[in-house]
Amino acid sequence: MGGKPSKQQKQLELYTGKKDATPYYNITGSTLSKMISNKDGELLTHYGGVEGIAKTIQTDLHNGISDESFVRRREQFGHNKTPDPVIVPFWKIWFEALQDKTLIILIVAAIVSLILAFAIPSNLDSCVVETSDAKKEFNTDWIEGFAILLAVLAVSLGGSASDYSKQKKFIALSSEEQDVKIKVTRNGQQTEISTFDLCVGDLIYLDVGDILPADGIYVRGNDLRIDQSDMTGESDAVRKTADNFYMMSGTKVTDGNGEMLVVAVGPNSMWGNTMQAVNQNKSDPTPLQESLDDLAVKIGYLGMACGGIVFLVLTIYYMVSQLNHDPVMKSTETNGIIKGCETCNVSETDPNFKDWCEDYAFDWKTMTVLVDYFIIGVTIIVVAVPEGLPLAVTISLAYSMKQMFKDNNLVRHLKACETMSNCTNICSDKTGTLTENRMTVVNGWFGGVKMERRGQDFHIDKTYEDMIHLNIAMNSSPSTSLSNENGDIRVIGNKTEGALLLFSRDRGTDYLEMRKQHGDDIYQMFAFSSAKKRMNTLMWMKRPDSLRMFTKGAPEMILDTCTRYMDASGIMKDMTEDIRNELEACQREWAEKGYRTLSLSFKDMEPADKGDLTKKFETINEDGSTLLCLFGIEDPLRPEVEEAVRTCQSAGITVRMVTGDNIATAKSIARQCHIITEETDVEIEGKKFSELQDEEVIAMLPNLKVIARCSPEDKKRLVCLLKDQGEVVAVTGDGTNDVPALKAAHIGLAMGIRGTDVAKRVSDIVILDDNFKSIVKSVLWGRCVFDNIRKFLQFQLTVNVSALALCVIGSIFIGESPLNALQMLWVNLIMDTMAALALGTEKPTPSLLNRKPYGKYDSLISNYMIRNITIQTLYQLACMLPLIFAGRFIPFLEAPCGFVSTVGRSTGFDYTKECASWDQS
Repeated sequence: MGGKPSKQQKQLELYTGKKDATPYYNITGSTLSKMISNKDGELLTHYGGVEGIAKTIQTDLHNGISDESFVRRREQFGHNKTPDPVIVPFWKIWFEALQDKTLIILIVAAIVSLILAFAIPSNLDSCVVETSDAKKEFNTDWIEGFAILLAVLAVSLGGSASDYSKQKKFIALSSEEQDVKIKVTRNGQQTEISTFDLCVGDLIYLDVGDILPADGIYVRGNDLRIDQSDMTGESDAVRKTADNFYMMSGTKVTDGNGEMLVVAVGPNSMWGNTMQAVNQNKSDPTPLQESLDDLAVKIGYLGMACGGIVFLVLTIYYMVSQLNHDPVMKSTETNGIIKGCETCNVSETDPNFKDWCEDYAFDWKTMTVLVDYFIIGVTIIVVAVPEGLPLAVTISLAYSMKQMFKDNNLVRHLKACETMSNCTNICSDKTGTLTENRMTVVNGWFGGVKMERRGQDFHIDKTYEDMIHLNIAMNSSPSTSLSNENGDIRVIGNKTEGALLLFSRDRGTDYLEMRKQHGDDIYQMFAFSSAKKRMNTLMWMKRPDSLRMFTKGAPEMILDTCTRYMDASGIMKDMTEDIRNELEACQREWAEKGYRTLSLSFKDMEPADKGDLTKKFETINEDGSTLLCLFGIEDPLRPEVEEAVRTCQSAGITVRMVTGDNIATAKSIARQCHIITEETDVEIEGKKFSELQDEEVIAMLPNLKVIARCSPEDKKRLVCLLKDQGEVVAVTGDGTNDVPALKAAHIGLAMGIRGTDVAKRVSDIVILDDNFKSIVKSVLWGRCVFDNIRKFLQFQLTVNVSALALCVIGSIFIGESPLNALQMLWVNLIMDTMAALALGTEKPTPSLLNRKPYGKYDSLISNYMIRNITIQTLYQLACMLPLIFAGRFIPFLEAPCGFVSTVGRSTGFDYTKECASWDQS
């Protein structure tokens, strides 16, 4: 009792935060982590190899873990989530905000003003107002300096609060971005879970394009190759086998497929440990932010010029006044309220001159006046610099990102929000984006027997049908399966393969039993690729002499390799021209209905090397294959796509379809969703597209709407040629092969459901529901951001120009600024920060999509905005200047002479606020 805690006990306490916790598994998380990071083969051997580790952490290498063990695994081995980036404390953000040079100058000037206010007697200057005997000794000169400090505090705190809130929102969105679905085996069933729910002991299925979410050990696979360059620097993909079994998180699957046993998650994994060491909450400025920063600098220079002019003019006025020694009226008091400070017009020869007038000599009060003028000049600079512009962009982008997420758009890069506003071309996939990706076999050709609808009963030879089902079950990704959820059959994995599995299920075949029975017979697999349009699986029929290669893929590709076919009675016959024509007619008929078409074939062959059965084929010769059947698979058009495409067209955006389907299917779907609307619209196959010269393609770009049988290289070439013509291009992608096109486009749109981890990582926006309508919403929000920034810019410039013009004109003609420092700072605080918040969070309206996109190089300040700013500024000046210059003549502004300028200035200030409010509304 109470003995020294074991290493396992300490490890468990570290993860759970509980003392006296009992470890559930006879191994620690740190031990498992070190086994991978150090590639410690001896440690693995000590525990009995892969099987021994699996037994230690209580995992069945075929059925995975049970859901009941999830909690205790997380308690002992940790959570598969790296710590969030460190949030910069609010005080540090505020301190950085106070490093602004103009604010520092203003703070220093305000402090000097305070010192002078308390150091210099309040009645030193003849212009001091004394309102009563009780208040004659109370000095109010300090109020302005103190108020300026409060205004600076408010401005800096407001900006800091916005930055602090922004970083918290971006961290939350980053967490959403990392939450991807992964395929695991639990309770003997394949299922999809969140990467955050992954735990030590899970059996993960990996396919091409996946990024490993945790560290693990290779269990089984088919030519599984991993790109480890990010972690080890190895340039070539590494083939994983029973001898090379260490698998590191953060690496990418480039070929093949397989299963991995998870042994380290979260910060204990290699990738998690690396990210924990470098985790910083930094984001690069977007192009719009950079351009606005440049604009703010230019406006700042204008403000510096105006501030300098005002300071010099006011100083000159004051110094000339002092040098001329103009006599002024002596201070007088009427009912304890006011004094007189106007120029004394009594002649010096008048006997009453000394009673009424006095010289206004240079004294310490002069310094107070000059400091006030300096504060006004610096304040003009502060007001002129539109620090609210970057704030407005930040608020608008952060708000839009949050709203876009609700509309199934996960924005990974801020620049994508604003770039989508200028989008002129969308190159979209067909399957799952324009269609529902709900595949169903509705037609079939089986050795001369046709199936005309789903569920139609037909009779063919049993051996022949068994071979079809074996091809379907074994020549498919092991990650593709059917899940029964409350009687609702759902496809997990590839939807096309899922449609074939559903066909087998409807025909009474248990594909899972087939996979279990023949799982060990698989010799080699060649995964489907966009380039070759087919997949091959080689299985042992009779070891070690005979292999059978099952193939499925595009009918035109399969037919070219087939010299025979199997008829409905199970007899192999030569492929005649009549049969070939019949198959092509079926394919053409189904494709014109918009159905996907797929063929199955097989070929018997010998292993690559009978002397070494572990040796695999580098390439395979498919010629001489035997055709099994032809399928027509329906994938309905999304009901909202037609309207979404029309909306894009009215918004000046050209929608183009780039698909791997045959041209007849592509044309049918393109017509249904109105991508093809004119007889002059062009559809072309990828093979022909690749043969055209760039000049020929450029000539057809205005009418090119569909590229069928499109390869990844064709997609990238199309994107690059459109960019060369000055178009702003968004392109969708879901596979690893789409990465070059996603990178080449201005906006890469990865599919959230079908997309691989690699495609998502290089994209700018992840379309969470794979729906084209969501892409249109991203355009809408992008335009909303751009318009909101323009609204704020127009408002900000109107306020700033009006205030600057008022101060300069007043200084030149009446020798004082109509607005004092405190009033200008108040305008800056309210009309800057609050306006950014109000205008930056305006929601989009459908009317935004009724106009053409802004040009890529259009100025932020349009001619229309310049006109509005000019008219508003002139209107405000026309209303305010009379109040400043002739305020004393307005009946309801009656005031003693000493308060004339103050009343006029206050009225002008109030009117400035009102005009700004009208301008905002």
